[in-house]
Amino acid sequence: MINAKTLPLVWIFLGAAYGLAMRGIFGYLSHSQAFPVVSVVSFAFTLGTPFVIGAIVIYGLRNANPSVIQMIFVPWIAIALALTGSAVTLLEGAVCIILAAPVLLVGSSIGGLIMGLSLRFSNKSSAPLNSILALPLVLMVVEPSVPQQPRLMEDRVCVEVSATPHRIWSEILNARNIRKEELPFSFTHLIGVPRPVEGVNMMTPDGEMRFSKWERGVTFSARVTQRFDDRSITWLYNFTPDSFPDGSLDEHVKIGGQYFDLYDTTFNLTPESENLTRLEIISHYKVTTDVNFYAVPVARFVAKDFMSTIVHLYKSRSERSAG
Repeated sequence: MINAKTLPLVWIFLGAAYGLAMRGIFGYLSHSQAFPVVSVVSFAFTLGTPFVIGAIVIYGLRNANPSVIQMIFVPWIAIALALTGSAVTLLEGAVCIILAAPVLLVGSSIGGLIMGLSLRFSNKSSAPLNSILALPLVLMVVEPSVPQQPRLMEDRVCVEVSATPHRIWSEILNARNIRKEELPFSFTHLIGVPRPVEGVNMMTPDGEMRFSKWERGVTFSARVTQRFDDRSITWLYNFTPDSFPDGSLDEHVKIGGQYFDLYDTTFNLTPESENLTRLEIISHYKVTTDVNFYAVPVARFVAKDFMSTIVHLYKSRSERSAG
């Protein structure tokens, strides 16, 4: 148990304030012409900042001889306060906060643990703390010299549907008036990603197009590049600056943005028996960040969660209409 009488709350607030200050600095520089390569989605901010927050908090506990458990978990309080402050001040939206929280908590634990262990073998002066306060800014200068390694991803989700391929095909090409209650539980939508409300294929002078609408005014189109009736269809997305209105989705997770780009979607329908069809969705997308070690598994989790929602929508609609 953490003894409240010996817990210097001021250092927790200092840690949270440091985190908010770094978020403000990185956010400002990322939108300036002088430092366009600076990003919140970077090693410097995502790991450097929580590392220092953890170090600040545990430095404040130096006279209480914190246990290893305290070194690991007490910094989480400061991270929680910083994330709350980011939400209140609108520096970040709910989606980014929730998706970033795990890596920020781990980073603060590492910083707290290293600071706590170093203090056990030092004279507990301010030297260990002073030496790392500028760590995120130092990493910010060095990091752009390391080239990013974009990751091209492919994910697949499939379900068995008690309906014919023709019935499912019709639902895919003409998905109108999608109601919230039709969609299964989804972590992606729970944290604030807009839900789909319509997806319709139409012939245009440029060929067959897919027009999609989501909640909060999100609209985008896709060009059909391959079609085999009742068997398979592929469309290639076209996202524009107007596809996601301000406030519809956090800029750091915006589809077609700097960090995440969705290329195409394919639906395959394979008959398995007279009234049973295997419905598969395949998506290709790209993740481009300085922290792909974390961003890639997060993107894969979110993508597969969203794709699962889509195929289950078509499954329920097809089975209901077939019944």
